[in-house]
Order: sequence, then C-alpha cells, then structure tokens
Amino acid sequence: MAFNAPQWFSDALTTACADPALDHDARWPRFLDPEYRCPCCGIASPGLIDMAFDHPDVWPHGSLGPTGEPIMEVGIDRLTTDLCRVKEAHFVRCILPVPIRGHDGYFCFGPWALLAREHFEDYARSTMEPYPPFEGCEAVLANTLPGANPREPVPCLLTTAELGSRPALFAHGGPIRQAQEQGITLDTLLDIYAAAGTDLRGHLDADPAPEAG
Repeated sequence: MAFNAPQWFSDALTTACADPALDHDARWPRFLDPEYRCPCCGIASPGLIDMAFDHPDVWPHGSLGPTGEPIMEVGIDRLTTDLCRVKEAHFVRCILPVPIRGHDGYFCFGPWALLAREHFEDYARSTMEPYPPFEGCEAVLANTLPGANPREPVPCLLTTAELGSRPALFAHGGPIRQAQEQGITLDTLLDIYAAAGTDLRGHLDADPAPEAG
C-alpha cells in the first residue's frame, strides 16, 4: 500500500482476500477483461478504476477538470487538483480505500476531506521541499458517497502517504466504516459504478458471442 493504514483496515484486507466470494463468479474476470464486450449491446467494462471527485460538494464554482486549467480562483475561493479553499474552509484531495471480498486489493473513492486550517497548512508544506513530515490528522469527508446520508457528517482519520501519493481516509463509523471494515461484494461495486454513470449490471452475465466464422 502507498499509504499508512490503521491495523483494522489491514486486517480487513486480509479477511477480504481470503473470502471465496469471487472464486466461481464468472462476472469478475469479465469485469476485469478490457477485451470483454456485452453480447447484447457491446458495452465494455472500464475495469477496476477509482471513483474520483473533481471538487468538494460545497465548492460552488463548477468543475476544474473540463477547463483544462491547473487552478480555478474566484475571490478567495481556490481549487487545484489536490487542494481547495472555500471561504474559510480548507480541503485536501484523498483516497478512501474499500476492500473487495474475494479480491487481493481494494477499490478507491477519490473524495475530498475537510481539515482544520493548521492541519491543511501542515499538509501543504509536506508536499514541498524540504518535505517536512506530516503526521496525519482528524478530518471530515467532504463528498457524499453512494450509500451515505448526505446530511450526516462522516468523521475520518486522514493518514499519510508516500511522497507523490494522496493521503488516505478511514471513517470512524457509519456505513462507510462498515464497508471499509467488512469489504464490499461485486454487486455493491457494480452499484457504485452505476451511480457514477457506468451501469454494468446485467451486462457481465454472459460469455461474448463467438466471432463469425
């Protein structure tokens, strides 16, 4: 792992890897196969990719990605690919890893986290020479993930990562912690993809049609 994780998450990865859930699920190799096409419609799977968020939910000025610019500034509000300020609130882009039952890795959300200003400044300094250490801190998830109540804050632990990698978030409780601690099934993963606009449900159930002779 390119990030520091609490012991409970490392244990969750070990447990998920040993789960036989995917051993006889023919959808899983099709999901991972870049050559697979649904025989009924031709849809392809993007494989195991991160579900990234362009900006925190409270950012009011539109998406940065489509602009092609490295930074967006509106008054004191400022958004880059990794850091964000909205009025007096400060955010860092993170990953939030979730084990997949039966798989030896994990799926990642790419959300933002709300940090206290002093922690935000410490983190920002740690990304620049001479790269002073950043010990991690408490944070609050700043995007609504599938299955979470948008009205309920999700307190998290933000941990450090290797230089050049984004820090990681680990929820203290609620359905996000449950997913990180118990892992998710392939069906849940497909529901997440569908919520992000790529609905593969029902498209991984059959072998591809044989090529015409």
